[in-house]
Amino acid sequence: MKKDDDDLNRRFITYMANLIYYNSINYDKKRRLKDNRFPLTLDNNENLESVLLTVYDSESVPPNLKDHITDHSLYQAYESLPAQQQQILSFAYVQKLNDKEIARILGVSQQNISKHRLKALAKLRQLITGG
Repeated sequence: MKKDDDDLNRRFITYMANLIYYNSINYDKKRRLKDNRFPLTLDNNENLESVLLTVYDSESVPPNLKDHITDHSLYQAYESLPAQQQQILSFAYVQKLNDKEIARILGVSQQNISKHRLKALAKLRQLITGG
């Protein structure tokens, strides 16, 4: 009976040791994969003094340009623009996308985006200056 208990205990301890060993290997693989996929700037120890530490929270920046306008006359002029031109200006100046990226999002040509953006800026200028 004692030999059976010792054998059972040994098998249980071996099983638990293997379980812990292989789970730690899997955990390490997952952690390395995550670290390689999403590296932190601080993990790179090359030029820590020259690293600019900024916190970017996409939720804190309103995606629409009219939420950033503080001048009343500019706000009214912006509101008078067509919705597509407002959207193009928001993409260009808030989300900092270039014409090619905006064109891909909206499904139109890059030249069309450039034309609408310049037209919107000219209309804003005309409405604000009164000329």
